[in-house]
Amino acid sequence: MTILSTREWATVIWGFVLFLYAITRRQIREPFLEAVKIFFGRKLRILWGIISLYVLGITLIFYHLPFWDNIYIKDIIVWIVFSGLIYCMNAVSKEADEKYIGKVLKDNIKFTIILEFVMSIFTFNIWVELAIIPIITVIVFMNIFAKQKEEYKEVHKLLDTVLAITGFWVLYETIKIGIQEYKELNVLNIFISFMIPIAYLIMIIPLEYVLELYSKYELLFVRMSYKEGKDKKIQNRHHWLVIRTCKFSVRKVLIFQNKYWCKMYRSMPETDFERMIEQFRNECGER
Repeated sequence: MTILSTREWATVIWGFVLFLYAITRRQIREPFLEAVKIFFGRKLRILWGIISLYVLGITLIFYHLPFWDNIYIKDIIVWIVFSGLIYCMNAVSKEADEKYIGKVLKDNIKFTIILEFVMSIFTFNIWVELAIIPIITVIVFMNIFAKQKEEYKEVHKLLDTVLAITGFWVLYETIKIGIQEYKELNVLNIFISFMIPIAYLIMIIPLEYVLELYSKYELLFVRMSYKEGKDKKIQNRHHWLVIRTCKFSVRKVLIFQNKYWCKMYRSMPETDFERMIEQFRNECGER
């Protein structure tokens, strides 16, 4: 197995070309640099650090296993950049709910990942890959745009058909190349490379859950602070009562955030807050 496949080299080349284009055009360079600054902001740097250390810990465990080979580092880095970071970022977003992790597992552990993996192993020569990537990218973006506009409904159908035909053609050519080259493959390395995304996805679930739970608590406590005044003792006591009730349940935090936070008000007597917490406990116990 080479360090990078021709498809990955083509992706790197096009990425470098787009990067050069972005930094040489002022109207693009300024928002691009602003986006980079946001991406590496303080809170996000902390998030990247936590994810990187967690993944490094998993990798160090695998490193001491007898089947380890340094060629897997590339697969791990690709998974972190294009999947792991995205899963963790989405976990701390406002849209994530108690079913988020289940959705991630459902979307990733299915038959299509086998097909996608096979198509990533058997690639075309570099010139074909360099031509395919921009063509497919342009068609996909055009299709996304056409899908949003009712007047382009027919264009959307046409582009769907084009993408389907292109996909079947790529699959057909991939199978032909696979038949010619399968004897040269290292079966063990191929199997481990296939299992790496699945193994890391499963092993990163605890981190995703902790990040999601922390973000939900943080958002809830920020909202509560607007109705609690500036007395830190009262705030801390409220936070402790909520944590003691919700514990490690994202679902309970969301219930409190959606149904009980709005009942709070400034100078709310502690007896009223405790009564509200008791009602919350009763509701959670009945669900």
